[in-house]
Amino acid sequence: MRKLVIPAVTAALVIAAMVYQAMTPEAVLCEPPNVRLGEIAGCVSEPVGISEAERTILPADTRIDKRIYRDGEGRSFAVTVVVGGKSKSSVHRPELCLPAQGYQMTDPRNVTAGGADWHFVTLARHELSEMTFSYTFFNQAGFRTSSHMSRVFRDVWDRSVLGRIDRWVMVTVLATGADEGAVCAFLAKLKGVLE
Repeated sequence: MRKLVIPAVTAALVIAAMVYQAMTPEAVLCEPPNVRLGEIAGCVSEPVGISEAERTILPADTRIDKRIYRDGEGRSFAVTVVVGGKSKSSVHRPELCLPAQGYQMTDPRNVTAGGADWHFVTLARHELSEMTFSYTFFNQAGFRTSSHMSRVFRDVWDRSVLGRIDRWVMVTVLATGADEGAVCAFLAKLKGVLE
């Protein structure tokens, strides 16, 4: 009899969850944050077009804005802002695509810069010198995180329980010729452009 309790309770919970999901109205798509890359004091910048892969692989309602910023010290910061759409595949963890592009990722760490949490990794590819790559996520409700898992759990909760599809923004920065301190200083300036 005891052996049947756990499967019976599990089955009851699964059935209850399925009934709840079936009775839940379709989730509402939230309005996206209005973020656009602009000029940053002390840097010159130029817009960058989206790649063919970004255009064809990402869902059509994904919005992408890209710029390269160069400071007076010769450092370069390639910034990409991805605003997700209805599909969960618009925004993904960079650890999925960077190794496929030939990058080796090392030294993962979390850093606070400009009052926001960022996930940093060191990127290397045999023909290039090491670069610092950082990313963060936020949504239209103001929830911010550098943790992909935290973003996923929040998204699942909001879709399943609150009935809304969050519009996640992923900001990535690929820094060349800049140490971590210079990257943090740039991220603090970038925050003013994104808000």
